[in-house]
This record gives sequence, structure tokens and C-alpha cells, in this order.
Amino acid sequence: MTNFEGVKATPSFSNNMARELPLVAARATNDNAFVTNPPSAKIPDTPEARATADAQLAKPYAIALATRSYHTSISPPDVPVAPESTLGRWRTQLDSAFKSPGFISWAKEQGLDTKKLKLDPFLGELTAIVNGQLQTFSLTDDSGWSDISRVLLSIAKAIAPMSGQAFDYPWPEGKVPLYTVGRFYGEPVDLSPSQAASHIKQLKEGRAFEFAPVKQALQRSVEALAGHEEALGNEANRHALLAALRSQVDDAEGKIDLSNVRVAIDPRSSLFLREQRREISVAQLLEEQGQKPPASSELAHDLANAMSFDLAHRVPGADAGGVRHIVGLLNKTSLRKMKAVVDQWKLAHASQAAEPQVGAGAGSLLRSLISTLSASEKKAIADNPSWGVDQLIRSPDAQALGSAIQTRIKLAASPTGALEALTAALLQELDPNPERSRFNVAGYNLYKSENVGACAAEIVKRFTAHLESKVGVEAAPLAAQLLLSAVAPELLVKNTPANLVYGSHTWAEFSIAVALVEHEAPGASGNMTFSQVMSYADAQLRILEGREALAAASTDPLIAWGLANQVIKCNPKGQYTSEEIEQSLKVLKKQKKELEWARVELMKPTPTRQEAALAEFKRVFPEVDPTKATLRSVHEAGYVVSPLDVYMTKPQHLDWWKSRNEKEFSWEQVKARFSELDDNIDKKFSDEFEVYTKTQAAAWAIQFKYQVSLLPWVEQERIKNSEVTFVGVSRPFLGTKLNSRGGLFPERIPRTPTPHELKELDGVCGLLMKVKAADGKVEYYSYFPGLGKIVKEQGVPEEQSNFDDSKYFPSDSTPRVPGTNNVFTIFDAVDPNPASPDVAGEESAPYFSRRTGRLATVVGKFFTKDYGDLKARAAGETIIEKNNRKIKAINDFILSLVPFYDGIKDAIKGNVAGSVFNLGFDLLGFFLPGARAASRAAKLGKSTGKILKSSFFAGLGASTGVTDTIELPKNLKRGAVALGQDARSLQKHADEVLPRLKGNYGSYEVTRTYKEGDIVKGFYQIESDGVYKPIVAILKKGGWYAYSSVTNTPFGPQLVQFGTLSALQSSNKPK
Repeated sequence: MTNFEGVKATPSFSNNMARELPLVAARATNDNAFVTNPPSAKIPDTPEARATADAQLAKPYAIALATRSYHTSISPPDVPVAPESTLGRWRTQLDSAFKSPGFISWAKEQGLDTKKLKLDPFLGELTAIVNGQLQTFSLTDDSGWSDISRVLLSIAKAIAPMSGQAFDYPWPEGKVPLYTVGRFYGEPVDLSPSQAASHIKQLKEGRAFEFAPVKQALQRSVEALAGHEEALGNEANRHALLAALRSQVDDAEGKIDLSNVRVAIDPRSSLFLREQRREISVAQLLEEQGQKPPASSELAHDLANAMSFDLAHRVPGADAGGVRHIVGLLNKTSLRKMKAVVDQWKLAHASQAAEPQVGAGAGSLLRSLISTLSASEKKAIADNPSWGVDQLIRSPDAQALGSAIQTRIKLAASPTGALEALTAALLQELDPNPERSRFNVAGYNLYKSENVGACAAEIVKRFTAHLESKVGVEAAPLAAQLLLSAVAPELLVKNTPANLVYGSHTWAEFSIAVALVEHEAPGASGNMTFSQVMSYADAQLRILEGREALAAASTDPLIAWGLANQVIKCNPKGQYTSEEIEQSLKVLKKQKKELEWARVELMKPTPTRQEAALAEFKRVFPEVDPTKATLRSVHEAGYVVSPLDVYMTKPQHLDWWKSRNEKEFSWEQVKARFSELDDNIDKKFSDEFEVYTKTQAAAWAIQFKYQVSLLPWVEQERIKNSEVTFVGVSRPFLGTKLNSRGGLFPERIPRTPTPHELKELDGVCGLLMKVKAADGKVEYYSYFPGLGKIVKEQGVPEEQSNFDDSKYFPSDSTPRVPGTNNVFTIFDAVDPNPASPDVAGEESAPYFSRRTGRLATVVGKFFTKDYGDLKARAAGETIIEKNNRKIKAINDFILSLVPFYDGIKDAIKGNVAGSVFNLGFDLLGFFLPGARAASRAAKLGKSTGKILKSSFFAGLGASTGVTDTIELPKNLKRGAVALGQDARSLQKHADEVLPRLKGNYGSYEVTRTYKEGDIVKGFYQIESDGVYKPIVAILKKGGWYAYSSVTNTPFGPQLVQFGTLSALQSSNKPK
């Protein structure tokens, strides 16, 4: 929780103070009258008008400061602030932001008390009272705050941009807290006694008081204020659109017509300023934004959900948030010019350096820039490389170099242009290979076999170690951050669960989700959390047209999964065919199908004898409720039972019972048809339970196979080629009895335990694996299905008196007695595979191998070995059987099994308190809806279970164009389509490719004359002998530049070779 200064409205100056400063107080009264003028006399926003109002504001601020110094024991007063002053104008914008329909709607949804808020613009946090409790909303939570706060926080940062400048809100009408005023104008607030005395003396003498020039002048300028006002209008339009979509209801034919639904256009918005219209149809507004109007309410709700995510809040900014990479857009000429600027800078820097650089990376641009950082900044780099990169590329020296590069290679003018230019130079020096990718970056394959089973943090750690020999230990974390943000942003997403590992289908889907984010907003995923990325991608999946974008985003993740699971073989050049990718997808989909089946089976409730009997009874007597106690004994009126009790009890003795009320229930009629019922319900139940046990064993086996596939490759190979013995772990029985032959003082001696007592000591929650290699080396692994992982043990468990067996037993079980050893009992063993030739197809994947299947079968048997006891519980007993005492009472051991098996169901649901599964996905790797997704689904009246069913691979395959998508762009790159030079193929598919680019922009036409600011879709060729890339471009100062529809800004170099495919190909033909 962020600490804030107490900021409260206080009474006017005290009588004592007024008597001491009569002249000044009188002036304040006049000034206050001016300050609180109503906004009806609105003065145009000009620097001159601001300066006049600021000068007048200085007087009441000076008196308030004196009052603050005089009354040291009270809270600081509020200062009257004229709406025409610089602060007053921004305060008006802040009020508008807090009153915007988007914020009000979100606040109502969260249950906020908007009368008492605390805002920290620097941290992007809002603290409020929710249901009587203080709660802080941050940009990394799933509340939706990050999606509605971008403009609000931007306005607030203009008022209080620095750390520690949080403030309470709302403010009194026409006033602003003293602290905020002082900080805004750069004036001291807390004066020392001597300073306070001097200040009061100056006021008494009537000396003038003036503010220093306003800081952050550009951020607080007239133009900046106008831009924020327009942004507020755009946000209002966005909220109106989302509200209209969410309010749709289907007609009798299950359709909606959004051309007849109209929304008001906010007069502050860019749409109004451009078209001067007061309203617009929802269909037209969607088409303006490049969206196809949905035809049903369900599609409208899904579209609203997808459009509610504000990626613009996550894109790299001028002050923080990483950087968008443009090096892939630079041609050889630009790269050569960039290098010349960098070389000149490094030469000048080296001549000024106190000491020459030595060691790895000496003389590099990265090392040179690091040398300009402070000692504290250098020390923090290793702990927080993301922060380190932000500091490095935004340092004055770096910005100056970036601006020089930007000018030299003619990059688009934008707030982040210098950052992008500098980073391009850093990347090019770190890895000049134009084909850099996840599979080969700076000479390292991020997705090599050794990294299978590793989490993102571990892969980053290994990559950083690899770079140390190239750039040095100090620079390696920054180099890794820069390179990864360019080629593998999935490794830099915040709050990624530690149990999300490379090689899992979950990792593949997560990587696709990141690619979808990066395709829309390059650099944004590094400023998002795992949960936010998955929620965004899930929403996009529901509205993607044709799946082309999904197929493009899936390519590298499918390759990586195929490599990890040995479906495809590693290519040193990192190039893979469409057939290999199709094979990877095929095997992956089969694995997911198995895992989905296992999930369903493990979630099924245990069948019971009562359910079987009830189903049979309902078959014959559908109109009767046999569970009601409608019968009584003919011998004892108080002995009451149900017809189901009679049916389930053998022998039935139908004549022993009579109806308690023959009019309500005719026992005689039912009894006459009892012969139609299956006379052996026990066998029927037994058969059903046998089937249940078999399917459960298969489901346990599948879960084990999945966990084995997530182990590091070296561990998988060891298990594959070794003899594996499965061992049950239990605790020793310590029961004793008196020795009857002990004479006068009989001693206690060990006694033989009962079967029930032995079962109570069984470690039912885990299974130990003893893995003995051909060379005799032995390793031990513990498999814990409830935790969803296999753990490699240290040493030999049988030889350890302190072996940690806690995970083998339910959490509430009594710990093992100190000083005692566990009992290890061999359950089964599996020999290593005999020598066999390499297999192809699905069996090449260890998950589907026969060897893994044999191991999994043993595991399935182990975790169903006690299902006989569960069966006894499921059989239960009727009232009659209980009275007859013909069935033994269920022992405590059977009851102790129930929490374990129920706990597995909870773990699958992700509901294990404190477990690793409360992080976004379940035991079998399926994503679980976060709080925000569940909330949105509830608002739309949908089950969050639908989220589990949605798959990143649903709809992908040859039938829907993965092959076509890969064949069409033979050089498919990181979520964007790059086209090869086959003229016929290009011409054939050109009309299909450009529409995939987001935005309602027309295609470039050679014969058309374009004007400044026009936006079109076309093809860009980096080199005359290179590939063609589809791109959205804007005309600026006579040249075409890449355009971001998220930030509405140009970026990158001038697209010299931009236009239609036919025109570009013609220009490349030899003369």
C-alpha cells in the first residue's frame, strides 16, 4: 500500500494570522474573488493567459504557505486556483477524466467509493475504499484499471509527475491542496523555521511573490492540454461504442443490425473534429476502426470484450516501458549510415574516457553507454535489467546519439523515434545477423533441447550467461533484455508462473498469445503480466476472422514445441518446412485431445450404488421419487424407509413394508412391478465402478506422461534408457503391546499391525521412481500428481532418516516421528527399451512413445490400487442394511483417501490454496480464467468454462489454411507475413494478405494522388533482392512511413520501396 501525505480541506486562515497580515490578507480576498470566477468567462488557452493567471495564483499560494508555516500542527490548507492558470486548466481536465463514463462505469463495477480516492500517477496506482476495505488498483492487476486509466493517468502525470507526489481526490471546488500546487510550480512546501520566518517577514513587507517558470513545459503545454482533451473525447466515443455492443439483444431470427443503432459523437473527439458529426451508427463506427460489424449479440459481446483492452497503455513510451524495435525495417544503406554515426560517437567517447575499456565487449556501444551511468544505476542493472535498459537508452548521452541516428537515416518524427534509432544500433552491434530469431540470436538457440523443461527466468539466465563472454558480466543482462525483446518477447512478460515451462502445450499457447499482442502493438507484451496477455489473447480468439493472424502468430511456437517434443529435428539455420510445422501441429493437437479427455475423466464424480439403483428405479417408475421415506415396517410404525432402500437391500422382503399413505403412494402397485427392475443392482454398480477405475487409471497415466514430457531432456533420456522401479513410500508402524510373558514388570514390545493400520501409513499422494542406468548409476525421482510435477531427489531416500516425505501424505496428516525411517515397498518395475531403430511420426515424441506408455500404465495402476476402498464407500449402505449391520463400517483410511482424490479435482480446477495452480492454469496445462475474465463472462451471462474450451489451436490445420498461410509467405517471421519472390503466388494472394492487416484502410493505388496524412495498406521491400512485407503506411512530408494504428503515430525509416506488388516487381526487373 502506498503511503500518502494527509491532504484535507482546512478552514480559512486564522483570525490571528489575519490580524498579523492585514494588508496581505486583504489582497488575498481580492485575488480569491478572481480565482473563483465561474468558468463562464472562459479565457482562451494561450501562454500569455496562463502566465497572467499563474502570477495571480502566486499570491494566495504565498499566504497559504505562510499559514502552513505558522500553524505547524494542522494539515496544509487548500489553495484557490484559477481555472485559467496552468494548474487550473489541467485540474479541469483531471475532473473531466474522473467524471468520464468509462471511469464511472468501471468504478461502479468495482464497488468504489469515489468520494475518497488516492492517486499515485508515478506508480499508476489508485487506492479506494471497496466494501469498507482499502484496496489498491495497479496497472498489473486484472481489475481493468489499466484499460480505462491511460488518459486519466497521463493528465495526472502532468500535474504530479514525480515519485512521492500522490494526492487525495476529489479536491474542493476551485481549490487544490497546497502540496500539489507547490510541487506543480516547483516551489518549496515544508519550510524550516528560519525559512518560514523570512517568508512571513517578506509577506508583511508586501514584497511580490512569483512562481518560477513552470516545469515540464512541453508536457504541460497548450498543445498537450488540447491533445488530452481530444483523447478524453476519443475515450468517451470508445465507451459509447462498447456500451452499445454490450447492450445488443438478438431479434427473433437471432440477428442484430448495428446500422440502425446510433451513438453520440463526443464534440472533443478527433472524429467530431474531423467530420463535424453529432452521431454515427455503430456499424459505421466499427468500420472506421477496421472492424467488421457483428451479426449477433453473442458476437457483439465478444467484440466488446476484445476492444475493451487498451494496448496503447502498454506500448513503449518516451519515458519508460522498453522500446519498439525497427531494425528489421532498415535496409543496408540505412544500416551503413547508422554504423557511421555510431563509430564517430564511439571515437569521440573513447577520447574522453578516463580509462580505456578492457575485457569482453570492450569498445562496444553498449559498454560505452553503460560507462555513462551512475554507480548506483550500474549496480541495479543485474537485479532489474528491464529498468536498466530504460535508464540506459533514455540517458542524455543515449538520447543525443539516438537523435543523431534518427536524423541521419531519416526516421519518422515521433516521441520514441530517437529511442528506436539508438536501440536499432545496439541490436545491430550485438547481433548483425539479419536472420536473428528465437532459434539463433547472438549464436544462441533459446529453444535448444537443453532448455526443455526450463521456465522463462531460467532460459533468460542461461542466455545471459552465454552473453557474458561476448559483452562482459556487467553488460550481459542489458544485452539479453535488448535481444530478447526483439526476438523472443514471451521470455520477458511479467509475473510468468515458474511452473510454466518450455516444451508444454501451455508454453506454446502462451507464446502465441504474446505474438498476438506483439502483432498488434510491438513492445507491449513486456509491459503486461502473464494474466493480462492471456486475457487479451483469449478475447482476440473469439473475433479473429479466418484464423490467418492466429496461424501467423503460431508458426514459431509450433516449431519450438515440435523441437522440444522431438517431433521435428533441429535445423542449425533455424529454417523449417511447412510439412514439419503441420506435423508439429498434428501431434500437439493429439496430445491436447488426450489431456482434455484425462481432465474430464479425473473430474468425474465417483459412481455410487445409490445412483445406479436410482437410475434403474427411474427407468421402470419414472413418475415415482424412490428416495422419499414413504414406507414403514408392518411390525413397527416408527421404522421408516424409502422404496430405494428396499430395492437396494438383499433380500428385499417386499411384504415386510407398507405405504405410510396409500393415497399418496401406492406401494401395492409398485411392488407388483418390482420384477421389472434389475434384480442384481450390486453387479450393475460393480460393473460401472470397474469401468470408472479403468478410465481413471488411463487418466492418471496420461497426466504422468505429460509431466514426464516437461522434464529436461537429459532427465527424459535417463528415464527412457534406464530400468525404472516404482516404489511406494510409507511410514513405519510404531505400535506396541505388553509382553504377557514379562513377569512382574512386563515390557512393551512391537506388535503386528492390522491391514487397516498399515494402510493409514501409506503415502498415497506420491510415488517414488528409482532409475538405474546401464552403467549402474541410480537416480531417484518423486512424482506428485496433486502438485503436477516430478521432483528429482538428492541422494538415496532409503538411506536418509531425514527424508522429506511430507508431500507423500495429505497436508493434515501427522508428521513422521523424528528419528524413524520410511518404509519403501517396490510396486512394479519396467525394463529399459530394447535397441530399436528411430521411429517416425507421433511415436517420435516421447509423450507418445511405447516406453512412456508402459511407465504410465504402472503409475495408473498405483493411483487406482485403493479404488477398491473407494468402491466400498461408494457402495454405501441403506437404512435397512445399517440396521442389519451386514455391511462393515467404512474405516478411517477410506475416509482419508477422499480428501486426496477430491484434492486432485480441486487442483485441476486451480483451487488448491497456496499451491502452484492458483497461477493461471491447471494440472494438465489448461488455462483457467482470471478474475477479470470470469467477471466479464458473468456480466455476459456466460460460463467461464467456455474459456477452458477455447484453444489457440482450434481451427488451425490444413483445412483452415495453416499450410496456405505458411506456403504463401515462405519467409514467415515472428507474427508478421513476409512474402517471397514467386510472382505468380504473390499476385494470386495479394488481395488476401493486405486485408489481414488491422485497420479500415484502403490498399495503395499507383494511379491515385495521396495527400499528407493519408493511410494505406501496401507492400514494402527492404532490399531490391529481399522479401515483400505487407504494412500499414502513412504519408508524411512526401514519404511513406510505417504506421501504428494503436498509437496513431508513424515510426521507422522512410519506406522507399513501398507500393503494390506489381509495381515493386516491375521496378526490380533488370533493365
